[in-house]
Amino acid sequence: MVLGIDIGGTNTEFAVVDSTKGILHTEKIKTKGHDSFLNYIENLTDVVKLLSSNYSISSIGIGAPNFDSYSNTFSPVNFPWSDVAPFNLAKHLEHEVCIPTSVVNDANAVALAENRYGIGRSVNSFVIITIGTGLGAGIVINNKLFDGSYGYAGEFGHTKVENIDRTCNCGGVGCLETVVSANGIKRTYAKKMNLSSPEVSPVVRTIFEEARKGDKICTETLEYTFQVLGKKLSDLIHVLTPEAIIFCGNISKSLDIYMPLVKKECERNLLNNMRGKTKYMISELLDRQMNLLGPASLAFNKKLDFA
Repeated sequence: MVLGIDIGGTNTEFAVVDSTKGILHTEKIKTKGHDSFLNYIENLTDVVKLLSSNYSISSIGIGAPNFDSYSNTFSPVNFPWSDVAPFNLAKHLEHEVCIPTSVVNDANAVALAENRYGIGRSVNSFVIITIGTGLGAGIVINNKLFDGSYGYAGEFGHTKVENIDRTCNCGGVGCLETVVSANGIKRTYAKKMNLSSPEVSPVVRTIFEEARKGDKICTETLEYTFQVLGKKLSDLIHVLTPEAIIFCGNISKSLDIYMPLVKKECERNLLNNMRGKTKYMISELLDRQMNLLGPASLAFNKKLDFA
């Protein structure tokens, strides 16, 4: 058995996973429901200690935001605490529970899940796009995760969009994530409605629901979002020529209506001889806790390395 951990902006989730039986047990803590980064790490460690005492855990895999594989640290820019600093979580947990531990960027963890349990069983190369609170991408080439020389490959959300002056959480201006994400959708809606802040915009689920009912502003907001996404996807295809683009994340659950728009805009911006060669698909793992299967896949892979 292995332990998969997904460090999300809202929740941190844990899953004990068996190679044949799948997920056996899960736990969850509120990521931001702590007084400090140190307090959060202490709580996370306590959960790992509890699970490792109750189950025979042979390896731990973690999906973490802003993970730097060169220094083996993560330093999440979206966390609210003043004491956030680059932290070597793998080294820390190995010291605390004496179990081999590996960390990967959270979007790359999702790519590992897709490669082991999903589309990777039928294609050799794909890009998975995670659309949720933020925007990320994971790249698999010839059935191997490509994470670059220091783990940041796939930071699709921080590529730039022309004529966008929105400031991103990363400190940059004009990042794709400021348009294509839950936060980005709320920002677009707020701008169209002349609201004082995106915080007073409806939740994204409501924007999708109202668009389905024919609301003009909600429809325009989502059409703009997915037109921008389609255009930027053409950049990925020009560089990587994947067999498939796979969408996941909470927003992808409502993407079916807008998939033709994404595909049309992407294909329109491709070279003629590259059109019609890439599949556009919504992950079949959306309801199978792929955020946990990804870190578990990392743990299984590393377990083989240690064997």
